[in-house]
Amino acid sequence: MKLRLSNAPCSWGVEFAGNPDNPPWQKVLDDIREAGYGATELGPLGYLPTDTGELRAAMEERGLKLLAGTLFQHLHDPSKRQAILDVTRKSCEILQPQGAEFMVFIDHVASPRTDQAGQVDTATRLEGDDWKGMMQTVREAAKICVDHGITPTLHPHTGTFIEYRDELDRAMEDLDESLMSLVIDTGHCQYASIDPAQVIRDYAPRVKYLHFKDIDADIHRKVVAEKIDFYKAVGAGVFTPLGEGCVDFAAVKQVLTDIEFDGWVTVEQDIDPTKPADPLRDAQQSREFIERAMF
Repeated sequence: MKLRLSNAPCSWGVEFAGNPDNPPWQKVLDDIREAGYGATELGPLGYLPTDTGELRAAMEERGLKLLAGTLFQHLHDPSKRQAILDVTRKSCEILQPQGAEFMVFIDHVASPRTDQAGQVDTATRLEGDDWKGMMQTVREAAKICVDHGITPTLHPHTGTFIEYRDELDRAMEDLDESLMSLVIDTGHCQYASIDPAQVIRDYAPRVKYLHFKDIDADIHRKVVAEKIDFYKAVGAGVFTPLGEGCVDFAAVKQVLTDIEFDGWVTVEQDIDPTKPADPLRDAQQSREFIERAMF
C-alpha cells in the first residue's frame, strides 16, 4: 500500500464558488501546503483561478499538484444536462493542462434527499426514466473527461440520489467499467451505513481514488434519528478530524494493504464557513493521524 496525501477547498468550507463566506483561495492553498499536503482539488469551478497560466503559477509557487476536479451538479435533472456537459468541458480544459488525474462525479444535494440523509431504509429512490436519465448524463460527461485524459470517478454522497449501497451497486452495474471508476469517501459511506472497507474490497478494480473523512457517531445518530437536513448536520459538526470519529480506519488500512492500493487520498472535513473553525489545525491533525495509523 502506498498513499499520497491531498486536501481540498471543502475542508475550508468552500462548496460554492460565489459564497461570500469563502476564505481567499490564496489562503486555502497556503494552508494546504503548510498542513503538509502535496496536492489539492480544484473545488467548485470559479473558486481557484480559471486562467490556466495563473493557476499553474499558483500551484508551482506552493509546490502543489492539482489532482482532481469536482462535478457537483444536478446529475439527476435531465433538463440540466447540457449545462452539466458545458461545465464538464470547461473544467477539463482547466484540469488537463495541469496534469490533473481525476474528475469526481457527485450528484448535487437536493430535496427530498437532503432531508433524508442517512435514512437508508426510507429515503426516496430515483426510478425508471429518472434513473436512466441520470445515468445518461453521467455517461456523456464521463466521455468528455476520458477524451481529455482525465479519469471519471463516481462519488456516492450524502443527501443525493447516489448515496446508499443499493444505488452505488446499481450505478456500477449501469456504467461500463471502462468509462466510470469509483472514489470511495469513508465518511459519506459511514453516514449511509455502508462499510467503507467492504465496499473498497468489493470494488477494488474500480477504486482509483480515495477521500478520507470521519464522522462523529453521536451527532450522526442524532441527525439521522431527527431527520435533520444534510447541510444542517454539517453545521452541527457531524464531520470531524480523522481519528476523532467512528470510521474504522484500521479496517480500511487492512483492505488497502490487501489490494495493494497505490494512489492518492484526499483528506476532507466538510464544515460550515460561518461557524468557528480552525481548518489548518484540523488538516494538520488529520495528516498526523494518517501518518500514525496508516503508514
